[in-house]
Amino acid sequence: MSCPWFHVPSVPPPGSYVALDRDEARHALGVRRLGAGDVVVVFDGCGSAADAALTGERDRDGAPVVRVGAARSVPRPEPDVVAGVAPPKGDRWSTALDMLGQLGVRAVVPIDAEHGVVDAAGINRARAERILLEAAKQSRAGWTCELGSHEGLAAFVARMVADGRAVFLADQGEAPMPAALPARVAFAVGPEGGFTADESAAAVAAGAVPVSIGSQVLRVETAAVALASALRARPLAGGAGVPHAG
Repeated sequence: MSCPWFHVPSVPPPGSYVALDRDEARHALGVRRLGAGDVVVVFDGCGSAADAALTGERDRDGAPVVRVGAARSVPRPEPDVVAGVAPPKGDRWSTALDMLGQLGVRAVVPIDAEHGVVDAAGINRARAERILLEAAKQSRAGWTCELGSHEGLAAFVARMVADGRAVFLADQGEAPMPAALPARVAFAVGPEGGFTADESAAAVAAGAVPVSIGSQVLRVETAAVALASALRARPLAGGAGVPHAG
């Protein structure tokens, strides 16, 4: 069994000591029932991780202290994926965040959509960020998925294209997924009922490429995870250009 991972603001040099924050301490001591000498991994969510061990000591605030050992850099998963998702209701949004975080996407951006059933501007960001952090710990990713600011579909596509990404729009049509991908991609998944025709047209005009995720009508979180998985499974195109609509 692999060692449990715990988040710290920054990974100090080997031989240093660092205290776990309240949430991480609760997980280590209460949930995992770890004690002095138990081996763990600490990571900063930005690609740095280190082997460590609980010392049995506490800092002035009562937080458990770990001694840091050998450090390492964790490469970011490829292709580098950004997910634009119109948030679904309740726990389904939490499920989408958890699974996308485990799949190693760089960021999840809440999309404002005309058919949206959840106000993308009003999501509980603190809870969403905690879910993404727990997903990184679960998957031993080394990188925490970021939570972007909400925006409309066309604005999201335009920003991703300006960032040098190929952008794919989830669709029930017959457009196939490219056999190989550039290193930087993004995708957008609409709400229940999908994006409107005007929203889709504006996204395509901004540079999005519609791709099929099958003939079935999928829930938002299922479509997002299916598309993220498909993109992560594709090989990178050596020297290929970024595909655009039209």
